[in-house]
Amino acid sequence: MKRLIVLFLTGAFLVSCGRDKKNDVENSEEAVALKDNFSVVLESVYEKDDSLSVVYKKGGYWDYDHPVPFKVMGQPNPQKLTILIPEGDKLENVQITLSTNKEQKTMALKSVAIFNNQKEVFNGGNMSYIKYFDSNSGLIWDEKNMRNNLNFDGQYPPGIAGNQNLEAALAR
Repeated sequence: MKRLIVLFLTGAFLVSCGRDKKNDVENSEEAVALKDNFSVVLESVYEKDDSLSVVYKKGGYWDYDHPVPFKVMGQPNPQKLTILIPEGDKLENVQITLSTNKEQKTMALKSVAIFNNQKEVFNGGNMSYIKYFDSNSGLIWDEKNMRNNLNFDGQYPPGIAGNQNLEAALAR
């Protein structure tokens, strides 16, 4: 009888330990899902094929050694471009080289949004991104046509870089 009770208690103990392991596995899967998974989404018009690159700030430093490239297929209509940041990297700020094609003379950038785990953390729609990004000398605003003229003669290719307003918005 004592052996039966001991076997019963041992079996109950093993089963309960198995449940804890199962819960640990489920909890670790949830932890994996909570890793940072940032993406930068641009809504823009590129009439010619082009390529972009994104450099981002993480851990207080710009990661110029690992730019994220992105190919654009030209078309006359606005298109959404989703640039994926490597999983697990915390995005603190972003710089975007908007064009490397010297034949691209203009581009219209309508919005910039930033997502983390598919949740929007920054919305720069309807050109409200302007107060969060500074443009370099490669972008010249054309008020009449509501687009940017691209200048490749400067020190840098046309691009924008997040300023302290963007850093504050992403830190929330």
